[in-house]
Amino acid sequence: MSLISLLIALAAERVLRSKHWHFNFYYAPYLKFARGFVSKGEISKSSLNVIVLALIPAILVWGLIALADNIFIEFVISTIVLIVCLGCSAARESYKNFLNAAMRGDEVAVSHHQMELQQNQDFDGESFGQTLVWLNYQYYMALMLVFVFAGIGGVVFYRLLVAIANNIKNEEDEVYLPEAAVIHGKNILFYIDIIPSRFAAFGYMLVGHFSKASTIWLEGLLNFQLSTRKYLCTVAKTSEEYVVNDDDLTAEPTLLVRLAKRNVLLLLAATAFMTIAGVLH
Repeated sequence: MSLISLLIALAAERVLRSKHWHFNFYYAPYLKFARGFVSKGEISKSSLNVIVLALIPAILVWGLIALADNIFIEFVISTIVLIVCLGCSAARESYKNFLNAAMRGDEVAVSHHQMELQQNQDFDGESFGQTLVWLNYQYYMALMLVFVFAGIGGVVFYRLLVAIANNIKNEEDEVYLPEAAVIHGKNILFYIDIIPSRFAAFGYMLVGHFSKASTIWLEGLLNFQLSTRKYLCTVAKTSEEYVVNDDDLTAEPTLLVRLAKRNVLLLLAATAFMTIAGVLH
């Protein structure tokens, strides 16, 4: 069932354009609802408050599935929620606009769309392609790994933490969290991402240049002080062999995006194998 849900969600996420299938459509009203009981200042006081904020919807989803007590209903609920949580339409559109602008030779538009996607850059020297690798991890790879090993409730919890850490704002409705809550969200994700980022980096090593990437993967494997973003992006970039033409702005990002897609396919294949072997149900 996990494999079928993942396949349906990955296919549907790209074709369902209605706002009702986008995570942000539900995220803003939820923050409004939460702020009806607790102020923004209270939410941002501690990491525990942020965890509770992200955990409540996850518990509701777990409870709904438990009450249904039916495999088919659980499958339907899990698939629908997975479609909503998977991907990021804004990031996808910015990347498409970047490619279109690069093809037109519009340097101003290219720079604008790069800034849109790199505004939350966490370490110096990150290339645009590495930013796309990290976004692919947060909105696809990590959610898929969490779904396989922790279920749909874990997906909701992780996706909310990502939204909090990236400080998604809706200026019109003034639905956003203060910087302190964003920092707490990033700190929580740092510890949660330690294991899935290692799995994702291992996948990059397998689908890319194994001998070159294995050294970096092993060096950072047990280094839990290292930024998960820097570790994953460095392994991914080392896994792809390419010669960048300075005049071709799309070369590095498109190659790393293709590498990321191969990694997603590898995870699907691994999920299928574990399902056949009886490890997953």
